[in-house]
Amino acid sequence: MKNFKFIWLSLLLILPILGCGDINRNNNNGNNESGNGDNFTGGGPIITGNVLGTYDGYDHEFWSNGIATGQMTVGAKGTFQCNWTSNGQGSNILFRSGKRFGATQPHNQIGNITFTYSAIYNPVSPGQSYLSVYGWTREPLVEYYIVENYLSGHPGNWNSPTFLGSFTIPGEGTYQVFRTQMNNAPSIDGNGKNFPQYISVRTEKRSSGTISVSKHFDEWAKLGLDMSGSLYEAMMKVEGYNNSGTATLTQNTLTITK
Repeated sequence: MKNFKFIWLSLLLILPILGCGDINRNNNNGNNESGNGDNFTGGGPIITGNVLGTYDGYDHEFWSNGIATGQMTVGAKGTFQCNWTSNGQGSNILFRSGKRFGATQPHNQIGNITFTYSAIYNPVSPGQSYLSVYGWTREPLVEYYIVENYLSGHPGNWNSPTFLGSFTIPGEGTYQVFRTQMNNAPSIDGNGKNFPQYISVRTEKRSSGTISVSKHFDEWAKLGLDMSGSLYEAMMKVEGYNNSGTATLTQNTLTITK
């Protein structure tokens, strides 16, 4: 009888320990995606207005068109936490972290650009929101997206787009490619600019994984998109348009290899 009591008490002590541990979810259906918020420690600047900065070797930016409000807390190694609120029709806000190259050379002279990331992504309906790799080129001026997850409204439906085709990167996923035109729009070179958008959209949503950015650039060129411009930036980005939400990028590892 004493041995039975000892075994029972031991099980009571061990079972709660067996039930503990980190959770890594990836339901591929939109919101409340993978990652563990406990992995984000902050430590960097807390931003509530438009600003460009650098922290722990990564560049970051907070941008709003003035209708949306939000806060970005920058963490180590490219991570960040953000929240945003729409305050009227046409609200747009962007939070991003990665690398600004300064548009001094084209992407194929920089090297092979890859992000490995994990995010807790919680946009709130109605409205639109996107989790993506994001950036610009100059000469020509191009805005580009590699969309991994989104709230509503397929990104391929922006501004009367042209569907160009699909491609698959082994181990990463299948993407559809679109081109659309922006006119009299804000850009890295000021407001009122005309420029194309190049958009890859993953066919199955996710919020963690690896994105071989340079392979997207190469596939876009094969589909006839002009990728000769000098690369201004490559960033992991959370965007809100006419909506509210929260997000935490718990991993944002950028690698560049020659």
